[in-house]
Amino acid sequence: MDLGKAIREGRERLGMSQEALAERLSVSRQAVSKWEMGTSVPSPENQRALSEVLTVDFQAEPASPLRRWKRLTLAAGFLCLALLAVLVWILSNARQDGWPPPAEPQVTGVYFYDEDGQEISKSDFGWYLFSPNSTVTVAVTFQDGRECSVEQVVLFLYPTGTGVAEERQQLGVRRIRDGRTFVLFRWEIPAWLYSHFEVQLECGDGQTISAFRCNVIDRDSAF
Repeated sequence: MDLGKAIREGRERLGMSQEALAERLSVSRQAVSKWEMGTSVPSPENQRALSEVLTVDFQAEPASPLRRWKRLTLAAGFLCLALLAVLVWILSNARQDGWPPPAEPQVTGVYFYDEDGQEISKSDFGWYLFSPNSTVTVAVTFQDGRECSVEQVVLFLYPTGTGVAEERQQLGVRRIRDGRTFVLFRWEIPAWLYSHFEVQLECGDGQTISAFRCNVIDRDSAF
């Protein structure tokens, strides 16, 4: 049964205006108008009162079409927000996991650790400071490119103030096995160190990529 239509027909059958019906029910005329238009539904108490005044047996409807539409719209909005949140989470984690891969291989991190396993951070003026005659562990993480993968990771030192290849010193080479994306090196720090540190990635297609550079110095030379 169309509740709004039944209220209007019952009211008109008795020759009552909306104001008169509203006064009998102790509600506003606007409330009666909304019931008849179907934009709201009378409460169970008002439905019982309408049945008595209009001599019509009204049955409560779960919700008007407009109210159902509003509920569906609200539910769809919440669903879209939830899907958007899931998509953002997936993309964020995908980027953290290295997806999609870059066009060419790249170093994703270089970390230095002292003999106690504590990470060595850069100094305020941009140099890594090492204790002379000590041993540090160098951890290099990297990511393959879309069209070529890393086969070797090589560490070099360049004297300060020059980048000439003949002047560089090779510290170590690690071949990549079992699809790993990290390598570890042991580096004996000399008694005097004031150089540029470089990580190179050597790829399967013969390409060499200079992927990371930083400044390194021994503590005795720094202070």
